[in-house]
Amino acid sequence: MIKHLDTRFAAMAAFLAASMASGAAFAIVEVEPNDPITAAQQLQIGSGGSVEVNGALGAVVSSVRATFDVDFYKFDGREGDVVTVDIDGGIKPAGSSLRSVDTILTLFGPGPTFTMLRQNDDGGFPLDPGSISPSDARIDNFRLPANGTYTVAVSSWPNFLRSGGLSTVTGLNGQSNGSYTLIISGVTPAVQQINIEIKPGSGEFAPVNPKAKGSIPVALLSSAQFNALEVDYPSLRFGATGNEISWVRCNKDGTDVDGDGRLDLVCHFDNQAAGFAPGDLEGIVRGKTADGRPFEGWGLLKVVPGKRQF
Repeated sequence: MIKHLDTRFAAMAAFLAASMASGAAFAIVEVEPNDPITAAQQLQIGSGGSVEVNGALGAVVSSVRATFDVDFYKFDGREGDVVTVDIDGGIKPAGSSLRSVDTILTLFGPGPTFTMLRQNDDGGFPLDPGSISPSDARIDNFRLPANGTYTVAVSSWPNFLRSGGLSTVTGLNGQSNGSYTLIISGVTPAVQQINIEIKPGSGEFAPVNPKAKGSIPVALLSSAQFNALEVDYPSLRFGATGNEISWVRCNKDGTDVDGDGRLDLVCHFDNQAAGFAPGDLEGIVRGKTADGRPFEGWGLLKVVPGKRQF
């Protein structure tokens, strides 16, 4: 039977308590078991292209021997993503009641081979403003070579991993253990966020009468990361929840709606099918690009009453 030492859980509990007391933003919590590499914890990338995990390293004790703890996490990335993997808070301030851990970060390519792509031991302060010590590991600006699922390993010195997630040491050999925060950034979100403009030119709040017949024009705004002219028209949904089947058509040619020099796409959605009701403040567009990448966007609106009938 395998179990983790109580000190590991105590470190995690103290870390989370301190985070909540300070008002820090809540992050994903490490879920065990996440070792070996094939059992890596799946991370969902947020809309801003990043994810934060509160984890802890400790010794693992079995009936045979004590070994290093390694935490494996996996995320889905796209070719060309320039990813940074960062450890903050492994090394604690002087006087802290929490234990410091000297972390090592290793980035692996997709399975089943899990080829090691990058590794770092000391990449923290002064390079990383979120760390107080060089001993917090950091992998900066790694360009993902292909679409796929990548794995990040957090281990403690001197446990340098190799391809396949294999450890290079056995036993404990003086390892440190304690809590840490893992931050992965620069990843294309699972759902890309775009900007839209409902009823272009109508002002900050587009007036919408839910009972009116006809269609609502919505501009999908292009950006450096999104080409509105490459959307899959039939996939478009628009309305109060973003799931309404209301698409009617899109203009044949692009138009620079917001004056940024990029061609945007104006599409039209059935007004009544969009399902707006009094009190709604936003309209939501969802869809996919021609190559299957999902996207969504929000726009401001104001529900207005129709003309009174006499």
